[in-house]
Amino acid sequence: MPIDNTAENVAQLRADATSQLKEINDELDTRDVDRFKTNDQYVGFFLQWNKDMASAVKMVVKALKWRKEFGVNDLSVDTLGEDLFKRGYFFVLGRAIDGSRVLHFRTGSLDKKERDRNMKLVAFWFERIQRAEPGEKITILMDTTGSRMMSADSGFTTFIIECCSTYFPGMMKKIIIYNLPSLLNAFWKLISKMLSAEQREATAMCGKSDIVKFIDKDNLTEEMGGNIKFEYTFPPFPDDIVSK
Repeated sequence: MPIDNTAENVAQLRADATSQLKEINDELDTRDVDRFKTNDQYVGFFLQWNKDMASAVKMVVKALKWRKEFGVNDLSVDTLGEDLFKRGYFFVLGRAIDGSRVLHFRTGSLDKKERDRNMKLVAFWFERIQRAEPGEKITILMDTTGSRMMSADSGFTTFIIECCSTYFPGMMKKIIIYNLPSLLNAFWKLISKMLSAEQREATAMCGKSDIVKFIDKDNLTEEMGGNIKFEYTFPPFPDDIVSK
């Protein structure tokens, strides 16, 4: 069972982690440290995926170190390049039946040669949503249409899983793998072994005929069998998220 998100546990995690964060102060972004020290809700996110306090502390240290290494606080349209956003690899559209926002990942369209840049784009989207709507969970819809064996990227997929489990804990409601080509079934079986039992339970594979079990037609694009006439354009972002 995950640690209860109580005021007492939040205070304990903050105290235990802060003592370790002080030892690696040069490896951290002061903005992240300040957030951890002052934002109870943010601290609580790290309790949700851990069964004991020691594991939660390790997650905090790992996540905050990664945030500085990746430059998460400074990711923006300007730093990533407007051309990347115009490709429409990632966008928010509609809601799942459970009410969570749907973050679309068009993984079948990604260029494997630009993995590092695309990983930063993933981090940008997680950060944008969490900052604007802290505490709200999202459904990740990974549209693998057009994927080929030679373009399958286990490193990129593993990074998405790591974002859900460690770097942005508490955000993921469900991951839907949509339209996975049969040639990549073995690839996904390999990836699924990296998931925790909780993550596997929150993962579903489907095609056009059964995606409506998770997202109704009024929240799906026409190309997925839904009613939304959607053509991605940028700028601006085609959503109602208010950045903070």
